[in-house]
Amino acid sequence: MSEAKVGIFVDYESPLASRVAGDVWSGLSRAALEAGFTKTTAHWESLREPRIPMEDPPVHVFAIGQDRPDAIDAVGAVGDPGAPHLYGVIVAVPSKPSPLAGSLLYQGVERLTRTGVKAGMVEPALLHAIPAECERYARRLLERLGSP
Repeated sequence: MSEAKVGIFVDYESPLASRVAGDVWSGLSRAALEAGFTKTTAHWESLREPRIPMEDPPVHVFAIGQDRPDAIDAVGAVGDPGAPHLYGVIVAVPSKPSPLAGSLLYQGVERLTRTGVKAGMVEPALLHAIPAECERYARRLLERLGSP
């Protein structure tokens, strides 16, 4: 059985981040089925709570909302930063993003690379709560992960 596993860390205090994370998860599960995975599972955690040790999935996604930028401080490597993980860093933005949204995204990537994650293993994105946009991002993550 081939299974796609992902850890999703969401700032639940941000309605934007919650909506976008849900749309990305929907896109991931749909794309995984189309790619031939027989099972797709996600371990959801609050970005603002202490992390619970979990089985180490190959993909970790962080969803931060532009409306709650302080949550960026909670982004960090999960498990061994040198392990071959793919990290998604998402800043959820409203229809009219702030000019500072790009800087927030850069900070998230920098927080990961400072802990030893290779920059090439981070897939950053500014995403609106638009299902089609989130699904395109989810497909890109899955393509980088590879086929079952």
